[in-house]
Amino acid sequence: MKSSWVLAAVISAIAPVFGQDAVTSSLIAAATTVAISDTSALLFSSESVQLTDEVLVEVAKTLQNDTLAELFGFSTVNSTLAAISKRWEGRICKLLPGDWAWPADFVWDILNILLGDSLIKTVPSAAPCYKDWPEYDPVKCAAIEASWRSSNLHMNDPTSVMLPLYEGRTCMPPSVADKSTCTVGGYPSYAVNVSNVAQIQLAVNFARNANLRLVVKNTGHDFAGKASGAGALSVWTHWLKDKSYFANFKADNGYVGPAIKVGAGVQVWEVYEYANSLGVTALGGEAVTVGMAGGWTAGGGHSPLSSLYGLGADQVLSMEVVLADGRFITATSKKNPDVFWMMRGGGGSTIGVVTSLTVKVYPKLIATTVLFNWTLSGNVTNTTFWQGISAYFDNIEKFVDVGTYGYHHISAASFTMAPFFAPNMTIEQTKALLKPLFDKLAAIGLPVNPYYNFADNYHDAWKPAFPQERVGGATVKTASRLMPRYAIHDPILRERTFGAYKAATERGYFVTGFHISGKGIAVTPPTDAAVLPAWRTALTHTIVGAGWAVNATIAEIKEKTLAVTSFMDVFRAIAPDSGAYMSEADLIEPNLQQEFYGSNYPRLHMLKEKYDPSGVFFALTAVGSEDWEVLSEDGLWNNNGRLCRVQG
Repeated sequence: MKSSWVLAAVISAIAPVFGQDAVTSSLIAAATTVAISDTSALLFSSESVQLTDEVLVEVAKTLQNDTLAELFGFSTVNSTLAAISKRWEGRICKLLPGDWAWPADFVWDILNILLGDSLIKTVPSAAPCYKDWPEYDPVKCAAIEASWRSSNLHMNDPTSVMLPLYEGRTCMPPSVADKSTCTVGGYPSYAVNVSNVAQIQLAVNFARNANLRLVVKNTGHDFAGKASGAGALSVWTHWLKDKSYFANFKADNGYVGPAIKVGAGVQVWEVYEYANSLGVTALGGEAVTVGMAGGWTAGGGHSPLSSLYGLGADQVLSMEVVLADGRFITATSKKNPDVFWMMRGGGGSTIGVVTSLTVKVYPKLIATTVLFNWTLSGNVTNTTFWQGISAYFDNIEKFVDVGTYGYHHISAASFTMAPFFAPNMTIEQTKALLKPLFDKLAAIGLPVNPYYNFADNYHDAWKPAFPQERVGGATVKTASRLMPRYAIHDPILRERTFGAYKAATERGYFVTGFHISGKGIAVTPPTDAAVLPAWRTALTHTIVGAGWAVNATIAEIKEKTLAVTSFMDVFRAIAPDSGAYMSEADLIEPNLQQEFYGSNYPRLHMLKEKYDPSGVFFALTAVGSEDWEVLSEDGLWNNNGRLCRVQG
């Protein structure tokens, strides 16, 4: 087999020889419906439509050109060995548009036909705001500017992301970003609007064989911009919306009980609605736009129910995956157990694309939510303000130990709890739990006016408490730390942790935090998941952030970014043996392999090398990311630049 990185260039040169029109007119979508002999697989209809060796034989016959056909084929032992050996022949980089080996338009046309006309060439969502784009339209631009901070705009676009800072800020509305230019930049060059497994297999094969960067997107809700990448081919799973319920699912790990299976495009709000309609409770993320089967589960996945039932990764009983070699598998504790272990806590963008998950569900439960806040004002001194926050710290351990979850935001002048989430509790029970805290606040002259809401099911408690978040900005850098129980239980360390919060606000930073357990009081965490061990002892997940002006210079952004990373040393010093939640962490976290993956990292990296030796999958901070680097155009930490293997 020819070296994969030159295939597209060869084809571009010889395309006129074998006649473009004759070839494309004879092609059809490369897919077949596979009869499933293993009845335990329980595949969705979209998962039965697959790319097979037999289909590829027919594609090759139609193309009548082996070199061209190789672009769409599965990985073989020989091609994998070639990919490994080429690492040491010099600088290995993924292609970008304009490179001599970049696939010709004719090749992209063939790919689109084989995909069943589901290939989308990227037009940045803000392009209508720029005169040098054919899509320029002032009326459409005004509508885009009005909805730019809404998640809906970005999650329904094939390549847009919700945090454009890590795309590279290359095409944002002028009123939002003080920009005068728009380029594709760090957005993928093409996206595949996926409706079946065969399309994912083709996308993975083509990206691997043509030496293209590959990314995966559902909604684009990701703190690290994993769905962006200059020159990439994106697998857009957003419309894989199938759902199924099993009243008595028998899992390979011994679990027997109710479960649901969801496609890779299903979001947590859809999961919650579906579970509620069935009279059960599902565990998912707190934000409306989070996808169930993507980076949330792969990274561990915290939830308003985590203090009760653990993390998202803990709920998974089975998954379907397209691996880096293009093959489609089912992974459970017995079938492909390495994959099952790795993709439950080992992070996204590692060795494959998840097409569906089967997860445990629980009995219907009641829940109470509480909103309360206090602010620095004429009647509340700075001393009193921080005494109130200290009182909250004194109660965190008790709150977590009864299964509650608290989402708080702290600035130099305000404390907001939105919400305090109490599963399996009535309003009266929640009031009794909060009474010692509220009594203390009243005693120091800090009265609060809490708002309580009760629902007889999880969905109806969650929905009003977690409205859709504002997104689309590129003026904030965050970093995080999981603070273990001892950092709260020990009075001296609790005072140091409290002091770190205060010091952050004195620097002009904000602190967003959660009191939460990554273990759950009602369950025993599984031992066959790659979840960061620090989650199992965590009592808070603490995020510190700094902002800058819309028109800040690159130097100013870099200074703020490095300052936040450096400031987090105060939290690292309190809990040096803990870590950080990879999905909401610092892209330049020092020693990130240890901090994001802990003792699991050696095995994770070994499996990355085993299942993806040619580096099909990459994301900033993902397993194996230290083997690659993005040569970003602006010198910041983002996906707008050529992806190359690290030399040496």
